[in-house]
Amino acid sequence: MIVSKSVFIYLRPKVNNMARRKKKVTNFTKLILFLLVSTPILYLGISFATGQDGIGNIKTLLGLSTKTDKPVKSYEVDDSMTDEERDEIYRQIEEMKHQLREKNSEIKKLQAELSKIKTDN
Repeated sequence: MIVSKSVFIYLRPKVNNMARRKKKVTNFTKLILFLLVSTPILYLGISFATGQDGIGNIKTLLGLSTKTDKPVKSYEVDDSMTDEERDEIYRQIEEMKHQLREKNSEIKKLQAELSKIKTDN
């Protein structure tokens, strides 16, 4: 059986000789990618500069961690205290120091008595 050349051409799969078009990244896509990368970095940097815990804030916002952090104590001088209140606090401190000295001397006396009793037996 003789098959003509036109049948082979018809049966052969077509090959697309045209070059495939390259996928382009549009400017909008570039902007979105830039924002996705830069925004968390900027947030962490600004949080660090202001003295906050940026990663902890992100975790709390996303609900990834429970709030177990202790509140930060402020060691700044509170000017709302009057002079009488401040003097009363200093007086209480001095009184407690005096009581502590008395208790320490009493402990020394009792330790001396205890050692004397042990040596007598």
